[in-house]
Amino acid sequence: MPRAQDVSNALSRIRGVLAPKKDAERASRDIRLGLQRIVRVLPEIQTWQGVHVGGTNGKGSICAFLSGLFTLAGVGYGRYVSPAFPEKHNAVSINGRYVNPRVYEMETRHVESAYRKLMRGWRFASSESPGPLSPFELETAVAFRVFNKYHVPYGIVEVGMGGASDATNAMRRKAVTVISKIDLDHQEYLGNTIEEIAKVKAGIMRPGVPCIVDHTNDRSVINVLRQHASSIGTQIVLSWKGEPFLSTLNNDRWQLEDYQLQNLQCAALAFRHLFPYKEINLDKLLEMDPWLPGRMEWVEISRLTEHRYNSPVLVDAAHNMLGVQALARYADAHLREDDRPVTWVMGFSSSKTKPFAKMIETLVRPQDKVAFVEFGRQENEPLPTPALVGRDLTQAILEDPGQLYSGEPHIKSAMEWATANAGPSQIVVTGSLYLVRDFYGLEGVDRFRGTETKKPGPAQLWRLSKQWRQRPLTKDEYEDFQEATAHRPELDLETPPAENGAQGAAEVLKGAIHGDAAPPRANFEEVRDIRRQAAWHEQQLAGYQAALRSIQHDVEYATAQEGSSSETLQKLQQHAAFLRGQVDQHREAYERAADELHNHPDAPRQYALTHGEIFGRPPKWDPTPFRVRTELDPEQPVKKEEPTPEEEVALEPEPVGEIERDFWGRPIGVEQPPDPRPWKKPGPK
Repeated sequence: MPRAQDVSNALSRIRGVLAPKKDAERASRDIRLGLQRIVRVLPEIQTWQGVHVGGTNGKGSICAFLSGLFTLAGVGYGRYVSPAFPEKHNAVSINGRYVNPRVYEMETRHVESAYRKLMRGWRFASSESPGPLSPFELETAVAFRVFNKYHVPYGIVEVGMGGASDATNAMRRKAVTVISKIDLDHQEYLGNTIEEIAKVKAGIMRPGVPCIVDHTNDRSVINVLRQHASSIGTQIVLSWKGEPFLSTLNNDRWQLEDYQLQNLQCAALAFRHLFPYKEINLDKLLEMDPWLPGRMEWVEISRLTEHRYNSPVLVDAAHNMLGVQALARYADAHLREDDRPVTWVMGFSSSKTKPFAKMIETLVRPQDKVAFVEFGRQENEPLPTPALVGRDLTQAILEDPGQLYSGEPHIKSAMEWATANAGPSQIVVTGSLYLVRDFYGLEGVDRFRGTETKKPGPAQLWRLSKQWRQRPLTKDEYEDFQEATAHRPELDLETPPAENGAQGAAEVLKGAIHGDAAPPRANFEEVRDIRRQAAWHEQQLAGYQAALRSIQHDVEYATAQEGSSSETLQKLQQHAAFLRGQVDQHREAYERAADELHNHPDAPRQYALTHGEIFGRPPKWDPTPFRVRTELDPEQPVKKEEPTPEEEVALEPEPVGEIERDFWGRPIGVEQPPDPRPWKKPGPK
């Protein structure tokens, strides 16, 4: 009789054979390099200066460090990184906050509409179709439009793939460029040697614009970059010149790896070229926790496991050889005390050029436990590496077949196995960013490194108010409505202007609201009680979440200093478990009250705002005073009745002799009436 392990392996092999056939039709990705499409749909005027960051590894972290430096200096900026993670709008942030998803959707529709019109003209002029924008071109055009919309002075932009022909290279103004560590990656698009890839990535340079380069790159790579810079009339600045900035960094506290220090130096040098006199303090920068999601991030999964596993989990999207080597060094230095094993949950995207066997050998040790899984593929994403392939490569390394997960290749099932079998070992989730996205999407995964989303503006508040009068708002729409109205001042419309000192503003606003056909404001106590309950639970939820974040930092510190079995750590975990329970309780109560409120039939009459309340004027109101009629304006012509025959005789002009005229044809000695339209230019005769 076959063993259960043999049956499981046989089923995995069957799935491995069927999966490629199932995905064959959707295996191709829409990746089209070149600038001929995107340059036609970008705004004609770029109101911001670009900070363009390319390379193979570390470019996202450099963008994050630059964002922190801009924030510390009080300089406005936008940031665009890829891939969009975990949602599309999360690729774009303005001054440290993700752009609002509804704004992102609106700008996406604008770009799509503009490109459809452009395509019709293009097809008519050249008798051929350029094809639609690729998904990355669309995202890039939307990001650049958002930067213009919010009037940011600088835009920090991460290269998607390559450099010269990448869609982000269509930006018209660059202040500085940065090239991080370069290695073999995406050879099918960029070239088969590291020198060929370096030549493509050098294409982001511009004449007269300095380029910061990671000095730990191979000498051959630096030679290629230096030759290209010289040929276009600029120069490269190697990152070792940023070593003096490390004097502001206490690395005994932060324990950064060498590659992280290089990324910091690149960011600091780029910032210094932009702002020669602003302070750069790396300790203050790291206190802001400027890392991107899924990069050396500790998360809690106690709710996911119903408090059966309370230790933090390390998440790092090491998706290529350089990233895997860095993660392996960190694991050997910090996670393998006394030769302790590590429990890996990993999954990679398929690639013709990635050395999967070498990547797995770099991470896994014979005493480790491994779950190889597949991420859920979405539109225009690469196929996941079949779990069967990873298991076959991993099985030859492990001491015992029981150390290898053999269940369904889904992240949730793999996490259940990992938490049940990890024991004292540390769990690490690694591989593709798409796998990290699936992991973060599981209910019960609590992240403590988050970025807020920009609150909806007045235009969105007006749109939501109109929708609420027509139908109940969805949960997301109601949350946007709550955020948009959270900090609005209360309007005193009942007090006369002389008493509230508004100098007539209240009367104007009353008239605006009256002209906007405002619904009656009845005293709906039931609706108000529901809203008060929702507000109280929301306030308590925010307080407990803040306390939980503080305790999580203490847990991470105690784990690093005293180990996972210390008494202090156990007490902290007990407190954290209590706080998580309170968070869950208030979250559920708030969601119930919010659902009841935005579905209540009387709620829009009580809380939906009018155009006058939001903007202080009625719709289509022209505020300029120059359209008001004054005594200097000519009288409007009045249609006269037909004159009688007697009146016609009386109105006939008396005969006059020859009128003498000057050189210009003007009558001499006759006073001319002024032109009632002095602003009207004479037209051609």
